[in-house]
Amino acid sequence: MAALLARRVLATVAGPLRLLSPCAAASASCAPLLSGLAGAVRAGAVPRLALPQPAAGFKTKAVLKKRCKDCYLVKRRGRWFVYCKTNPRHKQRQM
Repeated sequence: MAALLARRVLATVAGPLRLLSPCAAASASCAPLLSGLAGAVRAGAVPRLALPQPAAGFKTKAVLKKRCKDCYLVKRRGRWFVYCKTNPRHKQRQM
């Protein structure tokens, strides 16, 4: 039952990907790749799709520091936040 479901998932995912791949015209060169995926499905492994990583949130710290000249402090809802327009990785939130 699980193998059948995995084959159907693979068929729905691999079908559109075959059309988008650079070797769509030369499907013989892609055959080993697709057969390897089908073998993985038969073995019981479920193929996973690569999803984009979510954007990072605030760093939670007890002591906030400005990390560059463009960082600025804001007090909202009783907490201090550090925002930065040039480098969003500098975002911080007070514990």
